[in-house]
Amino acid sequence: MVLTRMTPTKLRERLREREDRIDTEQFLDALTYVRDDGRH
Repeated sequence: MVLTRMTPTKLRERLREREDRIDTEQFLDALTYVRDDGRH
């Protein structure tokens, strides 16, 4: 799954749709880590 720029609301909706296949907490933790790290 490749994410383009999304609003937080749209991202949450997409994750909810795939909740049975994705550990949403782990995914959000990874996004937070990448954002806080500052490297792209």
